[in-house]
Amino acid sequence: MNLVELQSINDGAKNLLKETVSELSKFEGLEYIIIGGWCPFLRNEKDIVHPGTLDVDILFREGYQSTALKDIIKAFIEAGFIPSAKHKFQLLKEQKIQDKDFICNIDLLHPKMTEYDENRGLFVDHLDLDVPLKGEETVKMTSIVLPNSALLFDDSLFDKYTLDSFEFNLVDFTGMFLTKMESCQKQKRERDSFDIYLAFLNDGVDVNKLQAIAQKNNHVKTALESFKEFLRNKSDIFNSNIRQFHKEIQDSPAEEILERIK
Repeated sequence: MNLVELQSINDGAKNLLKETVSELSKFEGLEYIIIGGWCPFLRNEKDIVHPGTLDVDILFREGYQSTALKDIIKAFIEAGFIPSAKHKFQLLKEQKIQDKDFICNIDLLHPKMTEYDENRGLFVDHLDLDVPLKGEETVKMTSIVLPNSALLFDDSLFDKYTLDSFEFNLVDFTGMFLTKMESCQKQKRERDSFDIYLAFLNDGVDVNKLQAIAQKNNHVKTALESFKEFLRNKSDIFNSNIRQFHKEIQDSPAEEILERIK
């Protein structure tokens, strides 16, 4: 895939994305969305530089159904992706950057808790690798839930994006905001605040659509109110998070965003 020598870690991550969507494109009618940091990195049209992202998060609409991703995972493995020994929802791929080898990863996600008792919880089993884990238990490839993300499909919060002739489904800024408005309030998730800031700076968040979703979805309504409260009461934390990636900012992004969504 990397016909041109990769010069940076960001180059390696981009190459991983291309290899990923190349495999996904082999499955006609597959409903998936590339989510996470690729949205603000690729959609940002401002002079502010986004630091990039190092992995590829794939949300599969039917991933909550057991074995639904079996053939897809097999295809990835046949293409040289390696199952992670630590995270069973993760596949790894080597990227040669300059003269050094690095390991990058893709994460397999599904949008809601499974309805089946035998798989209830965060994970859904898709492929038994038939390798002993302990005792008679074997290693299984799974997907992991991204709670309440089915609305990305239900409300069409994504569109087609093309990167160097590779076309794929990429979450839009509104969908990205909905997936990050809770996580940005947690420690060690500082870049989520920056991603949200870029989304509004690019006028990418459809506030009317956001409000319409909140009216029919109680979780979104509660989470949106919690986010507003966070901006009001902990604006210093939100602004500080953003300054880690954009030191030149003078105004209060928290106040600006709160004014847009209140």
